[in-house]
Amino acid sequence: MELFLPSILVIILAALIIMIIFPNFSPLIIVILSVILLTASTYQHFQFFWHEYQQSTWQTVLKIFAPGIIIAGVFIYIFIVGSSFLMSGSMPQMPAMELPSASTATNAVTSAINNSMTAVSGAANSIVNAGSNVANSIKNAATNSLGFNNGKRNNNAKAEGPTGSTLAVL
Repeated sequence: MELFLPSILVIILAALIIMIIFPNFSPLIIVILSVILLTASTYQHFQFFWHEYQQSTWQTVLKIFAPGIIIAGVFIYIFIVGSSFLMSGSMPQMPAMELPSASTATNAVTSAINNSMTAVSGAANSIVNAGSNVANSIKNAATNSLGFNNGKRNNNAKAEGPTGSTLAVL
């Protein structure tokens, strides 16, 4: 096979265009050029090899097996999709977002929002703390009045009234 200089020049010219000019194009222009060149090359290929496509007969044997090939392909696809759902693995987790504190804000509006959110969160924390204090005091009063200490019956507790006598039997 002989080495043709025009074909080497075409390859060098194409490489220069790809390395120097194409990176400066937007992705939309590259996609449009790719579609145009693919369409033109496909058309040229069919024009050049039309007689070979007319005389080719090996595809006629495959027409018999076409439905089976399609059904096998569909089943393989369904198997792959189904097995991907059943595979054990962890989903990728988004990293925790680390935002700067709102107290570093220089905008007056964000500063006011930060102050109001700080006041609301402080009030909410005090409500939660008061609720937990009330719950703990109710729990302590109930366990002390019924004579329980860490879930066990206190032997020194008096068994008075219906509640005391019922718990004394237990």
